Amino acid sequence: MYGYFEIQAKIGITKHMGGLEATKKLLDLCKVDESDQVLVVGSGNGVSAIKIHQFTGCKVTGIDISEDMVKRAREKQNPEIEFLVGNAENLNFPNETFDAVISESVTGFTNKAISISEYYRVLKVGGYLGLNEVTWMFNPFSEIKNNYQNFMGIKPESREGWLSFLEKAGFKDITSSVYAMSPWKQFMEDLELKAWSFSEFGVDSLNCNSKK
Repeated sequence: MYGYFEIQAKIGITKHMGGLEATKKLLDLCKVDESDQVLVVGSGNGVSAIKIHQFTGCKVTGIDISEDMVKRAREKQNPEIEFLVGNAENLNFPNETFDAVISESVTGFTNKAISISEYYRVLKVGGYLGLNEVTWMFNPFSEIKNNYQNFMGIKPESREGWLSFLEKAGFKDITSSVYAMSPWKQFMEDLELKAWSFSEFGVDSLNCNSKK
């Protein structure tokens, strides 16, 4: 897993399944607007965090475990966005800090129970968590699971698995939508994100869960 993230950092590219279209759906589900303070977990080179601000006008804090990625994100210099080195499993923020937490293709790489509990802790009462994560749409053979985990460093969950983690953390009113991956569409969305990555402008489940 270390090598996977380090290669991404050296190239300066981050990606998530579903591209910016998936991000927009999460923002709508989480009812994010210009008055909100949003935490982006796994902000990478800053592209998604910047687009989230542009889409909604909200203030954004982005964290990433890679110092190289945070350095690249800060180079984009947006005064409405703060980029910090941080770990999803140990968020360095007080309780009830954020109106929304957004995590795309990141939480699956973590200890899910710990990171999702941390998301719950830093959310304000009435806040929302939006996840876009790889999800098994059927129960594959154990060999397929092991090969995927060894290759990508990620252990996908079933829809039921994700819902279980969320419920145990304390989330209520969970909305879940599962979309089959299209390799060609994903390729085109990756190209769009890469185009934004190199500009100088400064499978998947979508879950939105309110903290009561």
